[in-house]
Amino acid sequence: MSAATILFTDIVSFSNKPTAEQRRLVESLTSEVLDETGVLLRPRALLDEPSIIALPTGDGLALAFLHQANRPWDHTTILRLILRMHQWANNQSAPHNSVSLRIGVHVGAVELITDINGRPNLCGDTINYAQRVMDAANPRQTLYSEAAFSEHVGRESPSCNTPPFSDDFKADFFGPIEVYAKHGLQILVYKLSLNPPQPYWSNDDPIAKQLMLVTLTPLPKEIVVSFCEQINQGTNIAFIQLTGDRFISNFKEGKIEFSKQLKRFWVFMPEPDAYANLHLTKPQATPQLVRDCVQEWQDLFATLKTQFTNADFKLGLFKEPPYFGASFIDWESPGGKIHVSPHVWNIAAPNCPGYDISWIGKKPSAIYETYVNGLQYLHRSTKNTLTKLDNVYAAKE
Repeated sequence: MSAATILFTDIVSFSNKPTAEQRRLVESLTSEVLDETGVLLRPRALLDEPSIIALPTGDGLALAFLHQANRPWDHTTILRLILRMHQWANNQSAPHNSVSLRIGVHVGAVELITDINGRPNLCGDTINYAQRVMDAANPRQTLYSEAAFSEHVGRESPSCNTPPFSDDFKADFFGPIEVYAKHGLQILVYKLSLNPPQPYWSNDDPIAKQLMLVTLTPLPKEIVVSFCEQINQGTNIAFIQLTGDRFISNFKEGKIEFSKQLKRFWVFMPEPDAYANLHLTKPQATPQLVRDCVQEWQDLFATLKTQFTNADFKLGLFKEPPYFGASFIDWESPGGKIHVSPHVWNIAAPNCPGYDISWIGKKPSAIYETYVNGLQYLHRSTKNTLTKLDNVYAAKE
């Protein structure tokens, strides 16, 4: 097994261009790459130096800079090619025909093979990962994987002022940046920025930094098996809701069981009198139902306290408008899940569209953290009504 630096690129919005324009761009890009690296693309047997294997991809290409023992690639070769490719794309652009590239660079192990046409080729996860890095890039942007950054740049000097750059025209690497790639993959990348900025180059953070996995839930929403399993496995659970009457009913029927390791269960609901002052339409929960459910939850928590003597239980009543309902399961650690159901005017809560967001990777997305901040606000701003009940029960005893 060999190692290689993979440079993966594609032409942005390639499939939207006319067939004749697609062919012209592919041929022109191929010519540009050959002009820069042609001598290294000869059959490997004819070269004394490390070689490159080129792989056409339809809307772009991948270049494998093969590593050889004690003969590492000069990073200048790769940077010069990257710079030239972005300049090429800019030169191809017209007022109504923008042309731009995304480039991803990764380093890893590859298997050298011979393809069906008898030509050298390669396979392995390194190729796929390089494409994921490229997929995370903005148009006119180049991203390096963590492995490529360590191999060719290093943390001690994340800037470059050697050819093709200079003291007046530098390349700077920023990262690591956690981005969302395909198939739920969260990866770390470094963006290559130019100083001063250039019109053919994007110095922005990759848009994929803001992406996350969102799953829509079917309507009408029901307490389904998958949700019950999440409750059964969760150690930290929190609800923001109007009533929670369906959850209470399913719990009483024995359809919902909590984990024996339950540590925390918070429920936040509208304060009944404050809720009664809102203008409510017929499909929405009535103030009396909210008031009745507050009592139901107090009774449910009284039952849970006998089973989980060390758990943190809270029933908080808020006075703000109930903007959305939500469930939080193990939200403070990777793998955490949040279900959000924004309340829609004149629509009953079970029929309001909802979605699930998950914590994927080492850090949660900014959107995920926003919902957690909302939960923490409700926790800080509401008193625990269960504490009052405990005091009442203690006084009676």
